Amino acid sequence: MDNKIPIRLNKEPLLEAVWEIRFSGTKSPIADLLPGMLFKALPGKYGNIVRLPAADIPAPIVEHDKNLRYAPKIRLENGNQAVQVGEHVVSLSCRRPYSGWDRFSADIRDLARAVQDTGLIETLERFSLKYIDLIELKQPVGLGCLNLDLKLGAHEISTKPVQLRTEIQENDLMHIVQIVSPAEVSLPGVQDRLKGVLLDIDTINHLDKKKSWGDLDGRLDDVHMACKRMFFSLMKPETVDKLEPEYTGV
Repeated sequence: MDNKIPIRLNKEPLLEAVWEIRFSGTKSPIADLLPGMLFKALPGKYGNIVRLPAADIPAPIVEHDKNLRYAPKIRLENGNQAVQVGEHVVSLSCRRPYSGWDRFSADIRDLARAVQDTGLIETLERFSLKYIDLIELKQPVGLGCLNLDLKLGAHEISTKPVQLRTEIQENDLMHIVQIVSPAEVSLPGVQDRLKGVLLDIDTINHLDKKKSWGDLDGRLDDVHMACKRMFFSLMKPETVDKLEPEYTGV
């Protein structure tokens, strides 16, 4: 496809967008203190507090198990948005219907400022933006909608069941791309399950110890655009056309 990137897709494929920060050197226990502080700092924003299964795992086990270290323990909910907090992680998610980048990025910055103002976090490790999309397709579902050539020896597998994960380095960013085909998704309030190709892009910006909250804020739009470019680079032009794109100046 050409270099033009749509400002929006009228047939929105996005299922969920997630912003996440990971950190260390905390004045623990973060998961016990931070949710209440955020609840007060963002009055009326997130009205429902949910305790997650990881909250019952003893802290020493969490600290020494890399699979649990970044597991969220508490969730603050408001409609289709939620803040999740663990001992070394805070995230903000927005499920379909997506509010758009202007609104979502404003909510991210509000949350980041609120977290920073608590003074509980000493060292930022990384932040990331993840976009999970479903390219809805009628049967047969296959990889023909993507800009992807995949063979095993002499075997064409574009119409076969596929689960693919790869990592793509782009300057100081890492894109973790996962593709599942065919995929089925259930959405709240939707009776029929959605079917198609699931595309998960997690764009990660690692931060060294010299980086600050200001660096995180300053890179947010750049990381978003890098993730967006990766998404559209994986779409065939005819796939983008079916999603009813809108372009600047059109």
